[in-house]
Amino acid sequence: MSTLFGCLDLFTRPEKLGSDQKLYCRNCRERQDSLKQMSIRKLPLVLSLHVKRFEHSFVKKSSRKIDRYLHFPFSLDMSPYLSSSILRARYGNRIFNFGGDQSDMFSEFEIFAVVTHSGTLESGHYVSFVRLRNQWYRCDDAWITVVDEATVRASQCYMIFYVQKLQHNKANEDPSHVPNSPGRELFLPIAGFC
Repeated sequence: MSTLFGCLDLFTRPEKLGSDQKLYCRNCRERQDSLKQMSIRKLPLVLSLHVKRFEHSFVKKSSRKIDRYLHFPFSLDMSPYLSSSILRARYGNRIFNFGGDQSDMFSEFEIFAVVTHSGTLESGHYVSFVRLRNQWYRCDDAWITVVDEATVRASQCYMIFYVQKLQHNKANEDPSHVPNSPGRELFLPIAGFC
């Protein structure tokens, strides 16, 4: 089974560069084999992850939709994928200056939305699942329905949205953090639909 953690591990895995991409070493004055590695330097308040669901081959001159299920967590710790964590793991507990960045302190996230795609490469339909005050809603065009967590977990995610746990907890404790004006309904009726 494919997992979001597996995708993040693959994204941050070191890659050996080809022989035509060797780096010049000033000390030994020779070209050396080299590695490159992707990492995340700074985390946003809202983390948006886009799952690769479409594959294009210029050699085969074809395209296809990837329908494989991806298991995604509702709580996500991004610290293993941060530049600071990767450098500490590689070089020990040395002190690295990251410009006062405090990403390590705020690396835990909670899921709050999932976008799914059903259909084919040429046509399809997008549906969103949104969590508001610990209740999940399915937003399908003009229809908004209450769903349980199992329905969201079983969905075939296309995009996943996480919010830092600190912000998520503030919104759950104090409704003023939820983008809604006081005294107004969460969902306004749409003419002709509600």
